[in-house]
Formats: sequence, C-alpha cells, structure tokens
Amino acid sequence: MTDIKTIMACVDLSDYSPMTLGYTLGLAQQGDIKITICSVIPLREVTPVFMTGTIYHCREDTTEYLEELKENRKAEINALINKLIMERCPQFSSKIDIRVSTGHPADAILDMVERINPDLVVMANKGRSNLSNFMFGSAAEYVFRYCTAPLLSVRDKNVFKRMDSGKATLEAEKIRTVMAAVDFSPWSPDILAKAGWVAKISGAKLHAFNCISTQEISWVKSHYIPENTFDLEQFLQKEKQRRHDLLADQIKAAGLDRIEGIDISIDSGVPHEQILSTSQDIGADILVLGPRGRSRSARFTLGSTIEKIFRHSPVPVLRLGPDIIH
Repeated sequence: MTDIKTIMACVDLSDYSPMTLGYTLGLAQQGDIKITICSVIPLREVTPVFMTGTIYHCREDTTEYLEELKENRKAEINALINKLIMERCPQFSSKIDIRVSTGHPADAILDMVERINPDLVVMANKGRSNLSNFMFGSAAEYVFRYCTAPLLSVRDKNVFKRMDSGKATLEAEKIRTVMAAVDFSPWSPDILAKAGWVAKISGAKLHAFNCISTQEISWVKSHYIPENTFDLEQFLQKEKQRRHDLLADQIKAAGLDRIEGIDISIDSGVPHEQILSTSQDIGADILVLGPRGRSRSARFTLGSTIEKIFRHSPVPVLRLGPDIIH
C-alpha cells in the first residue's frame, strides 16, 4: 500500500472549506502527515487597488494593502483551523503550514503544487460562488485536469443532488466504503494501492470494480470467429469470471487481501454510468480513479470517463497523478 506524507488542502473560505479541511484532517490523523493549506486571493480583489494606486495619488500603500489582505486571510483560516483542531485533532496544532498567494485561483494552485510537491491535494468541487452546476473552465475542473499530484475532489451528497437548502454546515462524512474503479490499464496497481491506503486509515471496506465496456463487446462481436456465433450471455459470464480472478490476483499482489471486507464486482455497459451506478448501489463514500484511461493520452479529453465521473459523482473523487508511471 502507498503512504502519504504531505497533504495540501485548498481553502477559499467558502461554505465548502470546513468540509475540505475535515477530509484533510480525517486522512492525516492516522499518521505522521504534514498539512499545507493553500489559499488564493483572486485578482479581482486586488487589481482595482493597484489600478487606483497607479492612476491616483493615494495615501494608502497598495503593497501594504496586499500584505494586509494576506494577513487577514491567514487569520480567518487560523480561526477555522483552530475550531476544527480543538474539536477533532489537537495533535495537528504545530503541523499545519498556511500559504496565501494572489492570482488566478487555478494557476496559483497548480503553481503551489509544483513548489510543494504534495503527495495528495484536497480541493472542493465548488468555489466561493457555490454554483450548483459546473461551468466548463471552472477553477476546480481546471485543477482536476492538470494537477500533477493525486487530487481528492470533495463534494457534499445532499447539496450536489440539490436535496439540501445549502444553509446547513457542510462537513466531511465518515469514510466507510472505498470504491476503486479499475480498468486493467497500467495505473490499476496504483489505483488499488491508493484505495487500500484510504481504506486502511479510515477503517473502511474496499470495493474493487471493473466494467466491460459496450465498445469492447461490440469489437469482440464483430471479430468473433466463426462469424455469427457470438453468444453475449456466454461471453459475459466467462469474461466476468476471468476479470474477477485477474482483479483478485492484483489485490493480492498489492498486499490488500489482508484488509477485511474486500468485495469485487464486474459489470458491463457504459463505464462512467456503471461506475456511478455501482457507487450508489454499494453506498461508496469515495471513488478512486486513475489519471486517465487505457488510451494513455497526454491530457484529459473533454467527455472522457474520468471527467464525466468528476462532474456527476455525488461522492468525493480521488484521481491519481499522471506521472505515477515513468
């Protein structure tokens, strides 16, 4: 199983910040893990001041004003942290580093990731606007696409499904079931290892899942020999057993067979639909995915399985970093 030594939490003091920190502390409290909190003051809050200082002779030093903004942001974050730490994790009082920068949120976060090189980034799927739907190009989606480190995108089930007024305090839920979506790509051992680590520190059950895609079935059917002898039911029965055995071998090789309560399921259909459906059926609290699929394309492509899961999953999604295989 893989170990994590450094977690970077992205906090913008929105309604989702307590939840982001809650998941961060929950994952970190089981080991000697350092937490770095990253917060970005958007340019829209800074640029007017600099523009005014350039055009007019102001009594206020814009540089001092910016430093004051940063100090105020740190103070607000500290107040939030102290409340959570006093309630849950007093041992972290000396293990948290706060860094505040200015700029475009997505770019500043990615820059911070490059400098800190964390083992895991935790970020809410919504920002200060609290939008109920994703907009293409949002900071959360951009970071999810291009972050070089493993990233946990947290979200609240009720708010995501619009079953809540949004006025309730958003808090991290207890992780009881971890679902690893495996496609037997080169990333699969790392997906299982990361999912195993989360399950171990959370005391959760581990559920490994694989989907036989409709595209694969269509290809096999069109190339089946002898022609016109393809039996879908027979094929699925044999293929599901073959993949079940293969997944069981990978779980054993990853050293996860010692974890209690491991389940394996194989289904067929459209991958992202089946992954989301299964996660609901088993009551998953977190989904673990690879950085990309078997195509191993250099970047995410709009409409990919991973991106659709990111947009529509009502539970947190942990995506591995793209450089786990060299």
